[in-house]
Amino acid sequence: MPSSFFGLHVAYSGLNAAQASINTTANNISNVQTKGYSKQTVNLSAAAALRSYQRFGSTGTGVAVDSVTQLRDEYYDVKYWNNQAGKGLYEKKLYYMEQIQNYYTDGSLSATSNAGFSTIFSKMFNALDNLKSKAGDSSARNEFISDAQELCTYFNSTAQRMQDLQSSVNDEIKTTVDNINAIAQKISLLNKQINIIEMEKGHAFDLFGQLYEQMFLLKSKASANGQFFTPDSLCRLMADITDHVNEENDTKNGFIWVNDPACGSARTLLAHFMAKTSIDHALAGRYFYEAADIDLTTCKMAACNMMIHGMQGRVVCQDQLALPTPTAIFYINEVRYPFPSDMYSIRVVYPKKEEEQAR
Repeated sequence: MPSSFFGLHVAYSGLNAAQASINTTANNISNVQTKGYSKQTVNLSAAAALRSYQRFGSTGTGVAVDSVTQLRDEYYDVKYWNNQAGKGLYEKKLYYMEQIQNYYTDGSLSATSNAGFSTIFSKMFNALDNLKSKAGDSSARNEFISDAQELCTYFNSTAQRMQDLQSSVNDEIKTTVDNINAIAQKISLLNKQINIIEMEKGHAFDLFGQLYEQMFLLKSKASANGQFFTPDSLCRLMADITDHVNEENDTKNGFIWVNDPACGSARTLLAHFMAKTSIDHALAGRYFYEAADIDLTTCKMAACNMMIHGMQGRVVCQDQLALPTPTAIFYINEVRYPFPSDMYSIRVVYPKKEEEQAR
């Protein structure tokens, strides 16, 4: 006769799963007004069956709580970041262009506005036309001189206002950069906490919520390019798709070359490198990674990313369609390979600057 404790164990697993679901639901409700929080869900699965040596084969042992994960859609997250970046960029451009437009608005028809360039310029030339017919009239000469001085005063005043506006923009940039740096530090700390939790096979859902919030703030203030950084999961998929068995035929100077003409932060190349070295780390010296991007900032990110992961290669800052003289070339880990060394390095050359200096 089967033990009744087995049935109690099955019932206990169901109660445990229900309790986890209730706790997670309570947590979701408690954080309805929490900025950056995303809904969490409990992932359940059937517990491992127990072989019973009966005709039906096995007996179910209840339900298991696998994990508690965060519900987010990466596609919409990226869309939101890019749209926020574009919105912030054009709102700021509109704000300052309207100020500049006001400097050149001709308010001669308004009692509350100052005369603009068209009015002052026309007034001076009317005085000049009047002076042509009355060259000996001192009052006509004085009127022309006064109108010419007024035009010069207008130019000087406009130039000063433009300088003041530039100074205001510089101050705002400094404040924004300080804010971005503060947010970046928060993101760095959150990333460290997430790495610790994920390495222990956990799910850092609450920390991810804070990270997304900081990234929203950062993207809305810092990004003017609207660049799309490929998700890690897609990078791994692309690395698997491009991997093939005829690598030995693709060698160049003794290395197998892997290229990315629009590398961004080199995530795709890193995915390929990690896929190869996860099997055998000694394979790292066989591959040479050639990365390129039109943006100097992303090239620097790619160079640092490749260096700290021990990849060998170079990053070229260049438009891969027009192929002008590269702005910069970053040579990665030249010392580390082919010599067995623990040294990591980046060497930078600036061909475009050298070409301009040679002229």
